[in-house]
Amino acid sequence: MLNNLVLNNFQSGWDTSLLECDGNFIMKTCQRTLVLSFGQNPCKDEENTERLHLSGEDAYSYLLEVICGLKSQLVGENEIVGQFKTAYKAYTAQEDINTNLLLIIEKLFRDAKTIRSKYLLGLSQKTYASIARKQIVRHRNAEEVLILGSGQLAEDLINQFKKKAKVFVCARNKERVQELVKEHNIESIDWVDLEEVSNFAFIVNSIGFDGTLFDNDFFEAWTEKFDNKLFIDLGSPSILETEFGMEEGVMHLQDIFKEGAIHESRKKQQIKKARVAMEGIAARRHKLLETKLQSKILNTPANKTKIAYV
Repeated sequence: MLNNLVLNNFQSGWDTSLLECDGNFIMKTCQRTLVLSFGQNPCKDEENTERLHLSGEDAYSYLLEVICGLKSQLVGENEIVGQFKTAYKAYTAQEDINTNLLLIIEKLFRDAKTIRSKYLLGLSQKTYASIARKQIVRHRNAEEVLILGSGQLAEDLINQFKKKAKVFVCARNKERVQELVKEHNIESIDWVDLEEVSNFAFIVNSIGFDGTLFDNDFFEAWTEKFDNKLFIDLGSPSILETEFGMEEGVMHLQDIFKEGAIHESRKKQQIKKARVAMEGIAARRHKLLETKLQSKILNTPANKTKIAYV
């Protein structure tokens, strides 16, 4: 069964509109676009496109590295698991899902959990949210923070900050905002009142879309209001269009990657062991799925009849 797994890894932002059918599983992150298929390669006409194409055990091993955060610029990060789960939920809601591909993805979740718990526990700075908290609370002693967005990353940020600072949330989805306010006992501000947003010295953005929400005019006015301040942008694609950087109190996603890289030397031995284990798990998963497939074939009514007369 695993022999039929096909993986195409494209750069972030690659257009998948023509592939969002025929049972393909698609996941988009700030660093890559993954297209998983079963028994066919829907991207075979994309020969001139920069991509990584893998199949079978190699594809499964690569996916294990991705979901465990070992292919991320912030090595060992946890947000990728939530992104996989979101993509999985969207996939199961489709009408034309491939049940074999679905089974492989479910096994992938299980194997990734094993790898993380056995080899990757304790890696420092595993999440974007934890780095944001360190920058704002530990380094700058913030008492209030505004979080932009209402998705999984926004909730991770809320959990990181709510015990250390007063948290406000601002997002387009009013219903989801109210759920977060009630669940986490935080406050909200209207979407999107830029004047009110600019009254916060510490802001973390988790929203990403093709467009601009915060430009130089916003940051010029914002930076004049505070001496101690920080705006952290975790959105992808970025909704910022500005030349302002760390010196002016604006931290971009690339700065987060650099922050995580500082700790990478401490992780190398654990990561090496995890990668070796992944190869073994992929091979074992291949055998188990083949056994499951053969058992399924032998136990179909037609084959049972044939066996009875042998």
